[in-house]
Amino acid sequence: MSDIFLSYASEDLPRVVPFVQALERRGWSVWWDRTLPPGQRFSQVIEEALDAARCVVVVWSKASVASHWVDVEAAEGARRNILVPVIIDDDIRIPLAFRGLQAAKISHWQGHELDREFAKVVQAITRLLGTASLANGIMAEATEGMESSPRPGQAIEVESTGRLTNSLGIDFVLIPAGEFLMGSSDGFDNERPMHRVRISRPFYLGLCAVTQAQWQAVMGNNPSHFMGDSDRPVEQLSWEDIQAFIRGLQEHEGSVRYRLPTEAEWEYANRAGSATDYSFGSDGRQLDRYAWYADNAGNQTHPVRQREPNAWGLYDMHGNVWEWVQDWYGKYAVEERADPEGPSAGANRVIRGGGWSSEAWYCRSAYRGYWPPSDRRHDLGFRLLRMVE
Repeated sequence: MSDIFLSYASEDLPRVVPFVQALERRGWSVWWDRTLPPGQRFSQVIEEALDAARCVVVVWSKASVASHWVDVEAAEGARRNILVPVIIDDDIRIPLAFRGLQAAKISHWQGHELDREFAKVVQAITRLLGTASLANGIMAEATEGMESSPRPGQAIEVESTGRLTNSLGIDFVLIPAGEFLMGSSDGFDNERPMHRVRISRPFYLGLCAVTQAQWQAVMGNNPSHFMGDSDRPVEQLSWEDIQAFIRGLQEHEGSVRYRLPTEAEWEYANRAGSATDYSFGSDGRQLDRYAWYADNAGNQTHPVRQREPNAWGLYDMHGNVWEWVQDWYGKYAVEERADPEGPSAGANRVIRGGGWSSEAWYCRSAYRGYWPPSDRRHDLGFRLLRMVE
């Protein structure tokens, strides 16, 4: 079974190939080969592939708008609410039945996966397929060499969806390698310049911030200001306190390596393929669905996983508590970077995501905050990264 059924005109094959390759690099399987197995009819093959797919991408062009088969395939995708339209030619009239659907215009796409219109395609597909399909394409590489049974004290469970649960019950999701544009062109000065970042290796990231119960299981105390529910995120932690927690967890689980995400890894995971102000788009009025922040939190933290996740299945990447990341705070580089780790020293560590007292603007994917690493605040927690061995 393929994740994506690609509907296109055969005349467009040279332009379709790089598009398919870009989708497959993101871990999705694509049905697009129109070669018929011996003894089968074209209509039979098409029907079986369409029925199996969970997303239909239609490529509108001068040739495909006149194609009976493309029209039929697109209609099936629309009927099942799994259609993602893409336009590769300018000045074409899409068939009337499909003109009400917003389409990504990639007629001038040069194959760059950071292109804004291509990013819209990725975001639309991700919302249909979710984390599982992203993980399937990299699970074999990411888990190569992992032991088939857990190490002593580890109790690790790895699911076929790319989810992992450690011995404390902390849930992780596998984040694929890839590229994105980091920063913002219309935010604060410290969010500029926007620059291309490559994340060269997949990693596991916590589904949500570390909770009070999980902290107490390792450290034997609960420093949080807001009590009453152990599923609230732990807060009032310094960056240095978190390093002690990580050391304790690693002693418990042996050679498994945990750390805070770098600032680049955090923003990459927050965006989840998006290129907008928030992981879900640029309309701050929708933030209530995804975040606890100043307008709805009631001046307190809330138990994790109560709002909607982003496209990669991560909860509370906007709001609830700010999250410490690994980096010292500093200016962004201008040039393209691979796996940036920030300055080698500094006075402040970076915090990301906004918290329960933050206005919507400060919860944006690109917003950068910072505090001295010894500071403790009741709106500041953290999320763990587990390295892929």
